[in-house]
Amino acid sequence: MNSPDFYQAILDLFPGWVAVISRDHRVLYVNQKMREWCGEDPSGKLCYQVFHGLSQPCPWCKKEEVLEQRKPAFWELRSSKDSRWFEIRSLPLPWQEKMLYLTIILDITEKKRLEEKLEKQLAFFRKVLDESPILILFNRQRKPIFVNRTFERITGIPRTEALGRNLFELIVPPEALSEWQRHCDEVHCGIFKRGVELPLLDRQGGLHYLLWNCMQVEDPEGEPLVVGMAVDITENKRLQEEYLQIQKMESLGRFTGVLLHELNNLFMALQGYISVSRLKLDQPEKVRQNLDRMEELIDRWRHMSRDLLSFTKKSPIQAEVVDLAQALRRVEETLQRLLGSGIQVVVEAPKGGLPVRLNPAALQQILFNLASNAREAMGGRGKIQITLEKVELPEESAQILELSSGPYALLTFRDTGPGIPSEVLPHIFEPYFTTKAEGTGLGLATVYSLVKQHRGHIAAYNHPEGGAVFRIYLPLVTSSPGKVSRDLSLLVVEENQVLLETLKDLLEYLEYQPRLARSFREVRDLLEQGFVPKILLTDIYLRSGPQEREILELAARFPEMKLIIATPYPWEMVEKALSGLKKRLIYLSKPFSLDDLRQALEKACELT
Repeated sequence: MNSPDFYQAILDLFPGWVAVISRDHRVLYVNQKMREWCGEDPSGKLCYQVFHGLSQPCPWCKKEEVLEQRKPAFWELRSSKDSRWFEIRSLPLPWQEKMLYLTIILDITEKKRLEEKLEKQLAFFRKVLDESPILILFNRQRKPIFVNRTFERITGIPRTEALGRNLFELIVPPEALSEWQRHCDEVHCGIFKRGVELPLLDRQGGLHYLLWNCMQVEDPEGEPLVVGMAVDITENKRLQEEYLQIQKMESLGRFTGVLLHELNNLFMALQGYISVSRLKLDQPEKVRQNLDRMEELIDRWRHMSRDLLSFTKKSPIQAEVVDLAQALRRVEETLQRLLGSGIQVVVEAPKGGLPVRLNPAALQQILFNLASNAREAMGGRGKIQITLEKVELPEESAQILELSSGPYALLTFRDTGPGIPSEVLPHIFEPYFTTKAEGTGLGLATVYSLVKQHRGHIAAYNHPEGGAVFRIYLPLVTSSPGKVSRDLSLLVVEENQVLLETLKDLLEYLEYQPRLARSFREVRDLLEQGFVPKILLTDIYLRSGPQEREILELAARFPEMKLIIATPYPWEMVEKALSGLKKRLIYLSKPFSLDDLRQALEKACELT
């Protein structure tokens, strides 16, 4: 074991190279790996000649430093002989009253190649991130830990200045503070927020409108971070508003003739009823009937003038709950007069019962744009049929249309023109896409935008019998579920305080009065006070661990209680964990939206 051959065998098996050099640069020893690289035994030769092909000692050699200071040295070197990279560790080696130079060398060419490749990939991804739309990462203290160059370009705030500052103080307009706060709280609770419009201020105080997608992730240490990605829609918003106003002014010109005609008809009818009433003063019933008809005419004019004023306003008015069937009936006659006698307008709609949350001016804008396109397509002669009905969208269909399941008003607009060319159909709602020589390409894009703003969906296709068809889905306003009784029979159990407070705000917005508990231990205290829950909203897994046993015990104690399980786990896991309660379970997948929560509660109320 102590023989030189034994140690020689170990050194020859070493995957790196080992060499011993004298003070005068003579090679005293190399292992088998180094002999193979040199192609010979270099013992006795000068190291800089045999290893690097140089005529003078290597300028980077640390031999003198190592031997003088008697301290090891470590560095990386690219060989001038074959351009390979090496990791070199050199140590002073005392031997027989001499100080020799021991060098251990590892070939790290492949490591360097991978590092270079990784650096190129990192540079590529850094460029992608910097050139992408705005990207911000910030923590619970609202302090950014990363912003990209697009953020710097739009806000005018350097990255070094933005990092570590409070985001709300940095870019949030004071009037939008509560909206930002609510948005961030929901994201921190695990709710993925997509397509949320929030403004920001640049360094000069300029206002920008951005469309945000935000979600919560965890950093490598497990700390929650919000990733915010946004596109600047300020210019698009300005152009759309300008275009809408231009369209309104153009429509106003067409309106003027219609309104003057209507006003003349109104005055003539009123004059007629007044004249007839004077002749029949001795017939009170006839006079009363005439007065009723006069009141109907005035009421009709009031609606027309109100719609005209709201339509021509530059600032958008707030959406309100309107009966779509009645609103459509009011627009019908005006639409017919605007299109002219060559086009027949046929409206099929129920008398009422289709409440939607809608800006009345938006409905006019949608119909006038569609009608204007149809008139051009039909050459001023043809038929427009507008059908309105109530439909129920199941979950599968709603997902395809990117909507929530539930009741909708379906408005179908069909003309008798030549239809939409197949190559145009996929692009018909794209901004600035037009087939007209003098078109702007914003008409149908505006229609699409207005429908989306009202949480709806629009699709276009060609009818088998000819003509273009547009189908518009608008969510019906369902009657608010009855408030939970004053004994607060809606119970929410959540151990995450932020999420609990957010749920409280959401539920109160939906006009519920929840009783909150931070654990099932607190639930027991509530029950001792006589509280009887009718609906339980919780997760099967809280911070303290699984909650199946507590949920099952509570369900057994209150057989009529319905359970809303809000969880990121799949339905199959919930069903298995709470087997036997399937008929009482409502599954709510996290992250969920306000609409998802509303629908789950309504379903629970229906089961109660």
